Amino acid sequence: MTDLLHIRVGKHLKQEMQKLIDSGLFSNQAEIAREGIRDLLLKYKDQLKK
Repeated sequence: MTDLLHIRVGKHLKQEMQKLIDSGLFSNQAEIAREGIRDLLLKYKDQLKK
C-alpha cells in the first residue's frame, strides 16, 4: 500500500524543480521530492548513529 503525502512548494522552488526536469535529471516532481526526502533521512540517520 502506498501512502500519499501532499506538499506545497513555493513558486521559486517549483521553477527550480522544473529546470531539473527539463534538463533530464528527473522525470517528474514526485521523483525530486522522493530523492530529497531520502537524502535527508539518510543524513539524519547517520547523525543519530554518532
